[in-house]
Amino acid sequence: MQATDYVQHTDQSLLQLLTHDDQKAFTAIYQRYWQSLFREAMNVLRSQREAEDCVQELFVSLWKRRQALSITSSLKAYLQTAVRYQCIDRIERDMIRGGYLEDFTNYLAEHHSMPTVEEELYARDLAANIDQVMYKMPGKMREVFRLSRQEHLTHREIADRLQISEETVKKQIYLALKILKSHLGDASLAMLIAATFIYK
Repeated sequence: MQATDYVQHTDQSLLQLLTHDDQKAFTAIYQRYWQSLFREAMNVLRSQREAEDCVQELFVSLWKRRQALSITSSLKAYLQTAVRYQCIDRIERDMIRGGYLEDFTNYLAEHHSMPTVEEELYARDLAANIDQVMYKMPGKMREVFRLSRQEHLTHREIADRLQISEETVKKQIYLALKILKSHLGDASLAMLIAATFIYK
């Protein structure tokens, strides 16, 4: 079958071919959804390089798990959800694990300069605003966010403590970050996350 023929396939057909190690089917899925997934990642990460890396990681994961895939929703919905979680995982991996103040300092050093008094005051103010928004969140979301951001529990630990699935934990964190972004305006997501840990 010619590569051009794959363009005519439905998502379901491409998925079926993918589970049988069809590289051209994988390429067709990649070409069909890369741009929209990149836009989704950009909305979260606000960095072209980070967004591109995130989408690449998603497709690498898709290929590695091709024989074990079990997608009950549409492929489009599955990939959109997956890239959101991939973005959050990337942010947490880069900024949350380890020393939080050190991460924040490194972030400022990389993107601007070493923290000034004004920047530290801004971080304190931002952290206070995050607290205000957090306490207005729905109960489950607030508790998940609190355990993640203040007690520094992993997704699995939160899931075990609250008797919910790990996917539910990821979804609640993602929604909480969206709420924060909408309430706190132009502050970058990286700054929002960093400030959540600082000056508690």
